[in-house]
Amino acid sequence: MSYYQASGNYQPQPGNYMYQGGQHQQTMYQYAPQPQPQQYQMYQQSSQHYGSYGTYYTNSVFKINAWEAYQLRQSSDLEMIFVQEMQKNPENMMRNAIQAEDLMNVLNNTPSIRSYFRTNWSREMCSIMIAMLDRSQDGFMQWNEFLELQQCLVAWFKVFCQYDFDRSGFIDSTELINVIKQLFGYQIQPDTLETILKRYSRVVPPHSRCIIAFDDFVAISVRLRAYTDAFRRRDSLMHGGHETGSCTLGYDDFLRCVLCL
Repeated sequence: MSYYQASGNYQPQPGNYMYQGGQHQQTMYQYAPQPQPQQYQMYQQSSQHYGSYGTYYTNSVFKINAWEAYQLRQSSDLEMIFVQEMQKNPENMMRNAIQAEDLMNVLNNTPSIRSYFRTNWSREMCSIMIAMLDRSQDGFMQWNEFLELQQCLVAWFKVFCQYDFDRSGFIDSTELINVIKQLFGYQIQPDTLETILKRYSRVVPPHSRCIIAFDDFVAISVRLRAYTDAFRRRDSLMHGGHETGSCTLGYDDFLRCVLCL
């Protein structure tokens, strides 16, 4: 549902893996400099209807080197983690991609990644993260999408930690609203923000304080980006390339948007 291009320091050459006779065989695998990230169409532009969230991704997220955050030795180490997980399943090898279970294994079972986030990732969460970046809409995650996801996760975790002043593992509702509107730059009305809080926060004493955990913060970030991209694209297509802040969705189209996440 997303139309971004990943950034990073290197680009794998395509078509370098084969599956033969029950054995995974790696053929020549080369690394080459990766070009600057492609500007992601209209989503990089600020909008009076949707805000400036695209600017946040361009200026912040796509400049992150996730392998450094995970304290890996070099950039290719992160790709080899992806490749090793992919090679466990011949179906994945056919597509040069991984699935939700594989992503869950990478996040939960790679020591350097697990120690960074200190989060137990569920299959459901991994499914919606794949859906956010599933440009081919095949339910699989290719390497570039995986790299972009790691950039997003590291960026979101840094933001979350920045606002988690007492290191409790939670941020409060006021901080979440500030992140969504001021830092991320989404143009969202108060009633919608209240709906988000009701869905993703928990109420604790004293004074009925609303708090949000990191995995819920990720779920919010994923869905806001994916739904905004999807709606914005339909708005533009319906109005000849212009954005109006509204569009008409058919029933099946609506279900495809929401059920994949």
